[in-house]
Amino acid sequence: MLTQHLSGQMLRDPVNPGSAEIREIRNLPNPPLVDLKADDIHVRRCRLASDAVDSRFGRFRTKDMPRVLELLRGAPVLIGHDKRTLGVARFFGGTVENRDGVSWVVPSFYWPREHSGAEDLRVMIDSGVYSEASIAFTYRTPTCSVCGNDIRGCAHWPGRTYDNQLCFFYYDGIERVTEGSLVYRGAAYGTGFELPAGSNESENATPDIATETSPLDSAAINLAPAPDPDEAGPTLTLKHHGRRYLAILRPLKEE
Repeated sequence: MLTQHLSGQMLRDPVNPGSAEIREIRNLPNPPLVDLKADDIHVRRCRLASDAVDSRFGRFRTKDMPRVLELLRGAPVLIGHDKRTLGVARFFGGTVENRDGVSWVVPSFYWPREHSGAEDLRVMIDSGVYSEASIAFTYRTPTCSVCGNDIRGCAHWPGRTYDNQLCFFYYDGIERVTEGSLVYRGAAYGTGFELPAGSNESENATPDIATETSPLDSAAINLAPAPDPDEAGPTLTLKHHGRRYLAILRPLKEE
């Protein structure tokens, strides 16, 4: 048996995936080989791509946003577009949403709780340290916003102004979405991560772990007197995903 001694506050996942999300995951191309349940996975949402001009002066057409979302279905989530590695999560479902006049592709993504790095990924996303995203895709033609021709052959340059009109290009003929990545800076302004719709963000507050047991195995929780008189509060033995943890409960001190 592996035993670790923990102290401090516990931060639990405030999200409990619903039956609709589980259904969408099960219906992905190349679906999971095991019958995933809600407590097997973490789920978050991602503002991944918009129809605004990005930092490279490229732009999706608003009418193409539903197609981008459909092509994302089942695509991997990578770190930093590193295609030498396998994905850390997988996209599914999602919506196209208008926010302040900008159309956004907002897919959901999931990853298994049992993975050795699952909690690290969740905490880094939820704490805001991992805060931006980027999409990788293929398309046929970069269409100039000024003249409507292929910008690779016309006289206009992206980022320059012609008759008070900013020159950019449209991503026309979207063929495939290869992946979406967690990145240090996204090309689209405003990318980021969210809790699934309907989740209670106030649940991010630290629960009373003497009574709050989900998603831990409540049958494995036992309260006992503190073994050391210098240690304030009882101890709490937790069993989570096959591991047992001993937490010493201490009152929070005001600074």
